[in-house]
Amino acid sequence: MRVPLCLLLLVAHAADMLPLNRRRKQVGTGLGGNCTGCVICSEENGCSTCQQRLFLFIRREGIRQYGKCVHDCPHGYFGVRGQEVNRCRRCGTTCESCFSQDFCIQCKRRFYLYKGKCLPTCPLGTAAQHSTRECQERSPSPKKGRRERRPRKDRKTDRQLDVRPRRPQA
Repeated sequence: MRVPLCLLLLVAHAADMLPLNRRRKQVGTGLGGNCTGCVICSEENGCSTCQQRLFLFIRREGIRQYGKCVHDCPHGYFGVRGQEVNRCRRCGTTCESCFSQDFCIQCKRRFYLYKGKCLPTCPLGTAAQHSTRECQERSPSPKKGRRERRPRKDRKTDRQLDVRPRRPQA
């Protein structure tokens, strides 16, 4: 009777240890090629925690996701520093690249950049620059019928400096 009970306890203990052993194989210290900069890394999902100054970039492929620790977030993402983890977040749907969620640097096709926002058309008082995909403010045009007046320095200085020769007073 004691032997089956001991055997049952031994099997139960081994079953409890199995997830712990499997976890030890998956978790690395960040020294591997795929786990550069990681604090916690697994073969299946890559990094899940990065060293303090790095950003966690999660790449999704279908239903699978893979984490990587990077110094700078890739094009189309921006870095957000947090208390627990620094993450790369995707730019807004109209932004090609951005500084933050609210400030675009470059817009996607069919949008124009104006003061950090990507707009489908440029606002009044601005003109679309198709080469740069930006809205630029128009310079005010001179009013019709008025000639441009320039100060005439030479007249002013002639009056102030009377250069006519003076006759000696008697």
